[in-house]
Amino acid sequence: MRSLAVAGIALVLVAFVLFLGTCGQSGNDAPPDTPTTSTSTTSTTSTSTTTTTTTLDPASLGTLPPVGGIGSPTLGSTSSVSTVGLDTVHFGMTTAAAQRAAGSRFTPVTPVGPCYLATPDDAPDGITFWIVDGTVERVDIDTDEIDTKSGGRIGRTEEWIREKWPDHIQASPLPDGTGNLLAFVPRDESDQEFRVMFQTDGEKVVRMWSGRLPWVAELGGCPTG
Repeated sequence: MRSLAVAGIALVLVAFVLFLGTCGQSGNDAPPDTPTTSTSTTSTTSTSTTTTTTTLDPASLGTLPPVGGIGSPTLGSTSSVSTVGLDTVHFGMTTAAAQRAAGSRFTPVTPVGPCYLATPDDAPDGITFWIVDGTVERVDIDTDEIDTKSGGRIGRTEEWIREKWPDHIQASPLPDGTGNLLAFVPRDESDQEFRVMFQTDGEKVVRMWSGRLPWVAELGGCPTG
């Protein structure tokens, strides 16, 4: 009788263990690490795609020929814009002569062609020269550290510009209606092809450039054709 009792208890224990095993399998249908693995894979793919689409190839811009005789840098925060250029870099200079005058190599920032943009390596940020058919024809200033000899610069009000040169400013609204273009026009006949331009948002100067016509009047960027 004692042996039968022991056997009966053993059978009950086996059945209970099997019942627990069945319950554990039904609660393990979705492994907890599956969503984590899926999320990690999606994130990696997205990051890789973004990096690929935003990578630029500087080699596609081209380089300028080597120039000898470049001395110390001459352009700085004390440089001033005029109707004929930026300090000793004058409009009409060849690219080589302009680099010597600036004491700096120029690096193209648009593909080298009939008209392209270049920045001086050893100079403050915000200076961009337009090179047209091999000569400097315009300089764009996108920093308030550089101004004209009379103090015209980014950040000045329209009223300040108009009052400073009341007999020289020709104003016209921008085509997109976002502000005005104030053109400083020299009086001398010999300088009539030159301008200093102040672009405003309707209240203050937000961009400034100087150059020779027709390039100084161009609002659509340096033509590539």
